Amino acid sequence: MKIKSAACTHTGMKRRQNQDCYAELPDLGLFVVADGMGGHRGGETASRIAVDTIEEAFRASSEPCETPEAATLRMREAIKKANAAIQAKGAEQPDLRGMGTTASAIFFPSSKNGKFPDLAVLGQVGDSRGYLIQPGRIWQLTRDHSLVQEKLRAGILTRAQLKTAPNRNVITRSVGYEPDVETDLFWVDAKPGDIFLLCSDGLHGLVDDDAIRALAEEFAIRANDLDAAAAALVDAANRNGGHDNVTAVLVQVGK
Repeated sequence: MKIKSAACTHTGMKRRQNQDCYAELPDLGLFVVADGMGGHRGGETASRIAVDTIEEAFRASSEPCETPEAATLRMREAIKKANAAIQAKGAEQPDLRGMGTTASAIFFPSSKNGKFPDLAVLGQVGDSRGYLIQPGRIWQLTRDHSLVQEKLRAGILTRAQLKTAPNRNVITRSVGYEPDVETDLFWVDAKPGDIFLLCSDGLHGLVDDDAIRALAEEFAIRANDLDAAAAALVDAANRNGGHDNVTAVLVQVGK
């Protein structure tokens, strides 16, 4: 499977520090977005540790994945190692205790000589997101681990109330905050021309899904320019207020 990617990140219009972190690792078929939390230093540290540790875990697993289940296990173990690394750093430095990060990662096993070329494996913790974009269509692949989404699923909030609900930035699951982490893991079809988007909530919190799709179509599909598409998504979030750090990583499956 041939894949190409582009990424853009920005501090946003309100923050002084960018606590988002991302990785584009086409040689591994791996792409990651992490949005840190935990004070001035903690968030930046947690997201960087998570991205670096996930990369290290995949590089240490040099054998090709023989089954989708093996690829899923590789993702689970990598995020588990990231959780342990953040916990260890917090134990070493008291001022970093309680830090954590979201993690949204996608892995294309066929880039490592896997036997199932039309597949992508996703790992998800927190409220960053993964999307699949095709002409005229967009799907949110991941589920937010956030207080407002839990209330939505429980019927306490309506979808119309999500944007203005109090505590809408509170997440219910993160990497590094607790000794163990539960990761959502699943695989999806990855067909030629498909575009996958990983992004922090600084994007999806300010740009709705239809606008995300429209920008991806305009720049990535019609103009065949992933870099311009990633920049346009970040610019849209900043034009809409830019109240948080914003990161977008786009990955397109080759035709």
